[in-house]
Amino acid sequence: MPVNAKNTKASQSNIFSANNGFKEILKQSFEFWHNNYIDSPLNYTLVWKKALESNSEIIKRIEEFWEKNTKQVAEIQMQQFFEMWSYAIRKSNFEIAKKSMQDWEGFWENTTDEEFRTYADILQMIEKYWKDIQSKNFE
Repeated sequence: MPVNAKNTKASQSNIFSANNGFKEILKQSFEFWHNNYIDSPLNYTLVWKKALESNSEIIKRIEEFWEKNTKQVAEIQMQQFFEMWSYAIRKSNFEIAKKSMQDWEGFWENTTDEEFRTYADILQMIEKYWKDIQSKNFE
């Protein structure tokens, strides 16, 4: 993966630092998914996969991500990210969830700042997608 000034690797120590917007987005995502669905049998991975496959905004964002990586590598990275996030949001609180995410050191050591932004964007887009789907179900 090419590394340039705009696409530098993030250090393990600053992944979840307070001034890193990624941490805030993870916290917001945790609060939404954990607080609303922890007691329900929601299959996070299935919901996210459906969103990744059917929402044109999310598809466009992923295709932008693929332009910078090979499609196969990008798909694997995305899958790994969502797998660890679906596991983490089942933890009892955000600090434990965050620690669970940090424990995946091998994943984070190869994650670029741009990839962090992509994961954060997609998390927010999926949450919006899910809220939209749920509001349509109530109509």
